[in-house]
Amino acid sequence: MIYDRILFTAAAILNLLAALTIFFRPELMLERMRIADPAATLLVRTLFSSVATWGIAYGLIAFDPVRFRDLAWLGAISKTLFFLVQTAAFREGRLSRAAYLPALIDLLLAILFIEYLWRTPPPTQSR
Repeated sequence: MIYDRILFTAAAILNLLAALTIFFRPELMLERMRIADPAATLLVRTLFSSVATWGIAYGLIAFDPVRFRDLAWLGAISKTLFFLVQTAAFREGRLSRAAYLPALIDLLLAILFIEYLWRTPPPTQSR
């Protein structure tokens, strides 16, 4: 149980730090993605809400891994999809290795989330 709390606390912190970076320094993401269009700043900042919301969700799982267990399914799916999109862009030469690193971290987290879900039974429903 302690491991699960550490895992999801780390995921929450990573997402919230990424969200803050996306919101306050969107140009960092754009530079790593080799995008020079100033209008793209709004698009990148739009990601803030999703990344921050996932950070909160991972924090909820860390707070109560049993009650909020099902959010881990959505987190694993989200992180896997992010990895796949980023991998396609990387393979096409549209991302630098530095920009691709978060995708690898998300793949690792998706695997750890799936391991958590496999290892922990869903809560029983009482009526």
